[in-house]
Amino acid sequence: MVSERSIYNYVTMGALDAGPLDLPRMVRMRPRKRTVIKKVDRNYLVNRTYEDFLVYVAEHPDLPVVEMDSVIGRKGGKVLLTVFFRESSLMLAFLRDANDARSVSDVIEVLYQTLGHELYCRLFPIILTDRGSEFTNPAAIEADANGELRSRVFYCAPSSPYRLGKIRKYGRFLT
Repeated sequence: MVSERSIYNYVTMGALDAGPLDLPRMVRMRPRKRTVIKKVDRNYLVNRTYEDFLVYVAEHPDLPVVEMDSVIGRKGGKVLLTVFFRESSLMLAFLRDANDARSVSDVIEVLYQTLGHELYCRLFPIILTDRGSEFTNPAAIEADANGELRSRVFYCAPSSPYRLGKIRKYGRFLT
């Protein structure tokens, strides 16, 4: 004997000669929505946590810290990458077409090419950001095309927006 649900599954898979119109309940039932679970590899957080940031800043107190975040307008629309310099309270915003890691690395690469190696390394030695999906490729932000280290990227703890307080405060004016 087979359960009723199994019969419906066999009809859906095409294992039986019967079709959906032969089963009155099947025509009335909508297919269930399947949610796709995106698994993110968390290895990018190794030696880049907020605690590592505090240790690094204590070891290098003379280096400036730059905060980076995204400002999302409407879903699927354009996105701003905001860069906030803590020492001077200067905020830069770069328009991106999508909110993904590739667009962030493209903006960083344009900045690097425009400023040159020496000036970029002086302005962006330490970058602090949240754990958004757009920042999941720290190697593209930290190293240039030759693999030479140009800056260090650190991530705040989840659910800790107060650690990026200034960029969040000024980012509200952009929306």
